[in-house]
Amino acid sequence: MSVLIKAFKALLLPPALNLVMAFAGIVTLIWQRRLGLTLLLLSLFSLYLFSIPAVSHLLLSGLEGYSPLPERIVSQGEKAIVVLAGGRHAGAPEYSGDTVNAWTLERLRYAAVLASKTRLPVLVSGGRIHDEAQSEARLMKQVLEQSFHVSVRWEETNSRNTAENAQYSADILRSQGIDNIYLLTHAVHMKRALWAFERAGLKVTPAPIGFTATGPGRNPLEEWVPDAWTLAYSSFALHEYLGLVWYRLRY
Repeated sequence: MSVLIKAFKALLLPPALNLVMAFAGIVTLIWQRRLGLTLLLLSLFSLYLFSIPAVSHLLLSGLEGYSPLPERIVSQGEKAIVVLAGGRHAGAPEYSGDTVNAWTLERLRYAAVLASKTRLPVLVSGGRIHDEAQSEARLMKQVLEQSFHVSVRWEETNSRNTAENAQYSADILRSQGIDNIYLLTHAVHMKRALWAFERAGLKVTPAPIGFTATGPGRNPLEEWVPDAWTLAYSSFALHEYLGLVWYRLRY
């Protein structure tokens, strides 16, 4: 079922969405030339829009509305740091097996910084989405402890999505008398994660990382030049918007 859901989500996001639209346009040309051409042009135009920084930054800015934590952190009663998994690198030959991917590693790096500043215990959250041998939480624990020398107090190993990250992590923390946390994930993911964790009954201080909607100024012409990385960021943003809509409908 998870494979089917993943495939369905992919078809709703670029570039698969644009390819489906283009294919539909080609098929439609057989009996409806005007409609077929419209679909083909729309697929190309939307692919261009999603591939340019001007549009990608607009999509991202609607999600990355939370400020990074200040350099000097003043506690507001937080009692734990929760780090969400961002995926795994399966079968990495240099590590003789699975390890965390670049997104998760970036989160763990900042988790080490935040833990050193606050001295708070760390919970890592991530399950076995495709029934792998090890959970993402276990891989995260290994990297945090072996590479960053930060102890992990709790592992949440059953979740398969952000809503489950929130519910299962909240269950662990409440059993320890904790309901006030720092939540660490990428800025583009924070809006959906914050919604899920607050719905689970926790008081959350966002600790976002990896901002992509802001950065050094660009040449105005570059805002309209398409590139592959920008298409990927647009896809990430659209995935989060779809996730927010789905969560509000489902929960």
